[in-house]
Amino acid sequence: MAGDVNAVVEGLLEAGASEVLVNDSHGSMRNLLADDLNPKAGLITGTPKPLSMMQGIDRSFDACLFIGYHARAGSAPAILDHTISGSTVRAVRINGKELPEMGINGAIAGYYGVPVIMLSGDTETCVQAKAIFGARIVTAAVKDAIGRTAARLLPLAEARTLLRTSAKDALAARTSITPFTLSPPFVFELELATSLQAEAPSLVPNVKRTNARVVTFTSDDYLEGVKLLRALIALAAASS
Repeated sequence: MAGDVNAVVEGLLEAGASEVLVNDSHGSMRNLLADDLNPKAGLITGTPKPLSMMQGIDRSFDACLFIGYHARAGSAPAILDHTISGSTVRAVRINGKELPEMGINGAIAGYYGVPVIMLSGDTETCVQAKAIFGARIVTAAVKDAIGRTAARLLPLAEARTLLRTSAKDALAARTSITPFTLSPPFVFELELATSLQAEAPSLVPNVKRTNARVVTFTSDDYLEGVKLLRALIALAAASS
């Protein structure tokens, strides 16, 4: 992973980036060793973080890149398809549209006016990125999924070259890529894996249980809504 990130950092620096900030965002969010990263890149590590996978984003940034992403829960063939929590969440819908992590996080970037300019992952994940962010986002498909835990990989050197050149091209095209935004009020629907997991979240004020496995709420502020969404997922996971 550090090698993939470094390939992206190199491409961004070649394209003229003056600052690159990496937010370790998978699982424990302690996957990257600082000593392994390009010394010109900053690193955010550890969890919990107020904005989780998007910690560090603000209006001072020119672009956001998603490296090593996966498709939404229920996608196939796709490597490790899930949405936030594979054992807890069946789907997240915002304003009636089901979104994977890339969409939920991309709208956080959009909240600050920052476009998502590049994504890497398997072929299906790249297809979903185009559908959400538009045709201009640069995607780097470094593997073709055969199943949920099997894939045909690009040769390592070829994959790293693709990541570097994709990052370079994406930054050069930044001004043509529009930030991904959603319109308020934001109606969040959280569909859980079991009916038991919906019980604790439904006890939270202003959260309604609409059927055995679904809870919903409305927020006028997107960031507040995402934070409540993650809190409800944590409550649901604790009930598993």
